[in-house]
Amino acid sequence: MPAKPQVNVKNASLAKRDDYSAVLARIIKEGRCPFCEENLFTHHRKPLLFKTKYWLVTENAWPYKGTKHHFLLIARVHVEKSEQLPAGAWEDLGRAYKKLTTIYKIPGASLLMRSGDMKRTGATVRHLHAQVIMGVPHGKDTTSINALVAFAKKK
Repeated sequence: MPAKPQVNVKNASLAKRDDYSAVLARIIKEGRCPFCEENLFTHHRKPLLFKTKYWLVTENAWPYKGTKHHFLLIARVHVEKSEQLPAGAWEDLGRAYKKLTTIYKIPGASLLMRSGDMKRTGATVRHLHAQVIMGVPHGKDTTSINALVAFAKKK
């Protein structure tokens, strides 16, 4: 069993998404990292789209409200900080991102990666991953997609 919990239910509850918090609670009981390749599809309900030498690429099973596309690019080795990535992983991330934007004809998206201390980043999984988030074009009938990216002091 890992020395520290691999998920953070408190951070997940800040962005309510279906049964996400309940699934994370089950993962905590199992004591395994849900993003390690051998565990990914125990709870993740979306198929693997493709993999590269360093990344697993799938849709987010619990996308942010309002997204047209929400993908996860999950490091194939268990690391918690971006600076722990093996040599070549950043270039490979760029290739995976380009492949996603080509396959899904994405004209613009946000690339988000939380690295390190979950108490600072708002991450729910203690395994480095990037998110590719695409909404719809801004217009009179649109609103913003909200994502927890960090914490700020209350004033």
